[in-house]
Amino acid sequence: MKHQDIIDAVDETIKELCDEFQSHSALFYTENDIVCYCYSLLRKNIPRPYCDDKEGAEHLLIHGEYPTPFRCDMGGSKFEIKGDNDKTPRGGKYQRGHYDIVVLNPDFINQHTYNEIKGQDYELYRSRVLPNPSIETPVVLYGIEFMYSRDPLEHSRGENMEKGIDRFASKIIQDADKLLASKGLVGFMGEVKMIAFIKGSSKDIYSWIDEKLLSRKEITLCFAE
Repeated sequence: MKHQDIIDAVDETIKELCDEFQSHSALFYTENDIVCYCYSLLRKNIPRPYCDDKEGAEHLLIHGEYPTPFRCDMGGSKFEIKGDNDKTPRGGKYQRGHYDIVVLNPDFINQHTYNEIKGQDYELYRSRVLPNPSIETPVVLYGIEFMYSRDPLEHSRGENMEKGIDRFASKIIQDADKLLASKGLVGFMGEVKMIAFIKGSSKDIYSWIDEKLLSRKEITLCFAE
């Protein structure tokens, strides 16, 4: 299966998901509802969503909560990759982050074992996966993050409303920065998309957020009445 066929299927899934949200936003109560719906669409749209690892075990290409290949600081609305020896303000190690959904590269799966592919053992991942990066065979073909504002952002007024919108936009940017940092690691992640879903806010609010994020091409905003 060609990589581009998988990428095209993910792009089509994102469009289908946004169309469904705009047409039937009451289907989605939580962000997790949106993530699960996207997962089911990906299972349907990717031509061959299964492949075998090097030991013959069958894997799905699509996974939720896949761990980052690095430790990071995501306190507040910031994002920063941290080294293994960096310490938190309390003296501990920084934790790894997670991606809402990834679509793994079947070529990567073919070349590794189950324990290496799932990425949960950080030391194993560092020793068996990360030392051999390949632009042609990235670990992840597509990484996706989601954000959902299910209540109107203009419930507050004046300065508080502006702060609320800025806070929402900052959280979108935080996840987008995580994706871009992951894409910047040679051989780890190919395509990325941060999708923000906003329900019930006025068109003025939509325009305000859109203007704030206009320069971020990896971010897609999806609005519904």
